[in-house]
Amino acid sequence: MTLGNKIRNRREELGLTQPELAEKTKLTQGYISRVENDKFIPKASTLLLLASSLKLPAKELLSVTERRAS
Repeated sequence: MTLGNKIRNRREELGLTQPELAEKTKLTQGYISRVENDKFIPKASTLLLLASSLKLPAKELLSVTERRAS
């Protein structure tokens, strides 16, 4: 799962729209969209801000999900 997918999934779990998350983080909706679509990787400070706003440990956003061989 990509960073963008993790952010989108968590935002949706919390029932937030992109504009609502943007308002909480003081980022733009366009920025949130680019991050969720893996078009942009945020700086560490922005990742911490997103994690905090999504009530998620930062390490959870950065953890890699491994695929198991079939």
